[in-house]
Amino acid sequence: MADDPVVEALKRIDTKLAALLAIVVDGHLRDTEMAKPRPRTIDKMLVDVGLTQVEVARLLGKTPQAVGQVLQKDKKGTGKPQAAGGGDS
Repeated sequence: MADDPVVEALKRIDTKLAALLAIVVDGHLRDTEMAKPRPRTIDKMLVDVGLTQVEVARLLGKTPQAVGQVLQKDKKGTGKPQAAGGGDS
């Protein structure tokens, strides 16, 4: 059975509201210095809350490939500490 179009629309709205909330909270925490949010790009933040690479690309005026490259850099830069010169990713 296919999902109801209304349910699908509500899921998309929920994801977009989560993205907006993540951006607002991240900015508030940085501005007030109440906490130190982990460093991550806006691309990563939006993907973390459920937007697809295509949606992030459209929102930021980038190509999906450009978003993918940023996410790969984030993954390499924020992963577990590795021995110098090594890594499997």
